[in-house]
Amino acid sequence: MTLAPLIRDLAVILGVAGLVSLLFHRIRQPVVLGYLIAGVIVGPYTFTHPLVHDLPNIHVWAELGVIFLMFSLGLEFSFRKLSRVGVSAGITALFEVSVMLGLGYLTGRLLGWPKTDCLFLAAMMGISSTTIIVRALDELQLKTRRFAQMITGVLIVEDLLAVLILVALSMMASTQEFGGLALLGAAGKLVLVVGSWFLAGYFVVPRLVRYVGRRGSEEMLTILSLALCLMLVVGASYFNYSVALGAFIMGSILAESTESQRIEEIISPLRDLFAAVFFVSVGMLINPTVLWKNAGAVLVIVCVHVIGKILSVTVGSLATGQTLRTSVQVGFGLANLGEFSFVIAAMGVALHVTQDTLYPIAVAVSLITTFLTPYCIRYSHKFAVKLEDKLPSRVKHVLTRYAAWSQERRAGMVERQIFYQALLRWFLNGIAVTALCFLSRELLRPWFEMIFGNPILAAFSAWFSAIVISSPFAWGMFSVFSKVRFLRADGVLGAPRGGTLFFARLSTIFWVGALSAGFFPAWFAVAFTFAIAAVFIGVFHRQLTLVYEWFEKTFVETFDPKQKSRRSRDMLRSLAPWDAHLVRIKVHPDSFIAGKKLIDAKFRATFGLSIVAIQRGSRAIVAPDAEQQVFPKDELLVLGTDEQVDRARVALERPPGLADRFSSSIEGYDLRLLEVKEDAPLVGKTIRESGLREHYGVLVVGIERAGRRIMNPESDSVFHIRDSVWIVGDTKRLEKMIADHE
Repeated sequence: MTLAPLIRDLAVILGVAGLVSLLFHRIRQPVVLGYLIAGVIVGPYTFTHPLVHDLPNIHVWAELGVIFLMFSLGLEFSFRKLSRVGVSAGITALFEVSVMLGLGYLTGRLLGWPKTDCLFLAAMMGISSTTIIVRALDELQLKTRRFAQMITGVLIVEDLLAVLILVALSMMASTQEFGGLALLGAAGKLVLVVGSWFLAGYFVVPRLVRYVGRRGSEEMLTILSLALCLMLVVGASYFNYSVALGAFIMGSILAESTESQRIEEIISPLRDLFAAVFFVSVGMLINPTVLWKNAGAVLVIVCVHVIGKILSVTVGSLATGQTLRTSVQVGFGLANLGEFSFVIAAMGVALHVTQDTLYPIAVAVSLITTFLTPYCIRYSHKFAVKLEDKLPSRVKHVLTRYAAWSQERRAGMVERQIFYQALLRWFLNGIAVTALCFLSRELLRPWFEMIFGNPILAAFSAWFSAIVISSPFAWGMFSVFSKVRFLRADGVLGAPRGGTLFFARLSTIFWVGALSAGFFPAWFAVAFTFAIAAVFIGVFHRQLTLVYEWFEKTFVETFDPKQKSRRSRDMLRSLAPWDAHLVRIKVHPDSFIAGKKLIDAKFRATFGLSIVAIQRGSRAIVAPDAEQQVFPKDELLVLGTDEQVDRARVALERPPGLADRFSSSIEGYDLRLLEVKEDAPLVGKTIRESGLREHYGVLVVGIERAGRRIMNPESDSVFHIRDSVWIVGDTKRLEKMIADHE
């Protein structure tokens, strides 16, 4: 029988990776570095005869590793959770990408490279590696830290910016100049496509997954979640977007379902397997010869990239109101050149606009910064603490006051938040209207042309279908600001100020008119839209209001069906100190708090944390009182700083003595037979009266009497002469008990 080369290669890859990662674990080094070393060993540049041959299929497995890693990340960090750092992460990402683009271009010029190479180098240095950083945070058990959530938010924004950068570079390579309108169109397409995914996904997917989770098996839930993930990956690839982006979005959509934790547990073995292959495949790209020939350029780029990333991210994070310690940790965590740089470098070489050496240099820089990433993250906290100690007290006071002021300003801008929420609803409805009109133009119009044979009639039919289907969302755009009430200075809720309502309604009509221009001439589309809008508003406004309110209510229930609890959480976030955040901690059965009341556990006095809620199965105990008992497997939602949370995690999730847990396992138990003789002390006593459980810790599980068997007898059963009694217990205790009673 002939064995497929892929199977042999996987055996080699996983075998070497397992041995090297075990070694790295023993010497207390990041396991991901062990995978990279394993990649060097099995790669094509180490031995004369490479150990791995089927490279194309290995790369396919590696891409699956990226997909499952990003899918798992989305399951843990939904966009609702990331909204806590959304604005700060977005501004930080825009600032640091802009700075790194400039530094990258200047570095290329200093190295004497052509302008085109400098532009591609700048684009490569602007994006960090989401996969590597997420894996490092997971391995170092830092994913729940406040700075880790900030890092995740910045990485998401970077991935979105990477799509625009790739579009800009491809246009530059083909036309030798940047097209502002084309780039703006690409940005609009990105927002439209991704927004449509979220709207459709949040409306349908969580309900479907909840239904399967309640009525289906683990197998059905696994197949469904993987199918949804890969479907959106295929959709992202169709639009020439990153497959990692599609996997992450589907993960974040599924994170809003009630089965997200089950899905995460199911996916984790697949994620670990394919992720190992991915990191090994990255290590296989290391070519020592190329590294040696371009060592000078590689070292310069590495130094500029690492220092530039740390400084730009730290400054950008500080400017958004984050603390110095958090900002420094975020900067160190993002000091990495992403695998997206491979795509950029490969595109430049394929289009013959850059030198051939750009790709191996990009790989070398990425690999070196990948080696540095776990150490940067691990020691970032110590560096931040030392930096705080070295700074003058006046500087620290200014930074602290600025961070507190930024937090208070964000929490106190109620009116502006109300306006932004209404604007977001207006914009999301606009995305829904645009997506429906686009689908009608691309799908229904050709179908109507095939039926009617008349292009004008087909265009009108497709346009009318789009207007009817999207009318509830268009009405939502038209009326969203009319329901908003702002708090005036006298404490009274008032209507929108100035021309807000008029401008929103006029913009809605022009938005729909612009979409209608895809079916008719522009002047006719706008005029016709105004006329149709007047008819719809005058005749069907009540029906449209009812339909839209149903859609909005159903959509909101996806996130939280209990609006009161959602408002409570939002209030808690606004009142939380700027250096504290909410984290979930799972109670291990061996932890000191399991089985105790909160008043006896002295949780707050020990760790300085506040228990906000207890999740017990499907029950949520909000604001538990001091008499509330904590059970094993409970999930505690606690509020505190990273240091406080870390101390609590060690005591609750990884209590001392776990390494010796098998010393008292059930393997030392046995089943023995005891014959009751005439002079035995058990004769005439019931099981309860015999005291076997109390004195010996054993359990009577069966009695044979005159050929009749009594399984699991009741405690009031009486022992008779010549009974055969089956007893279960610890081996040593059983032997002592039998010796005493025979």
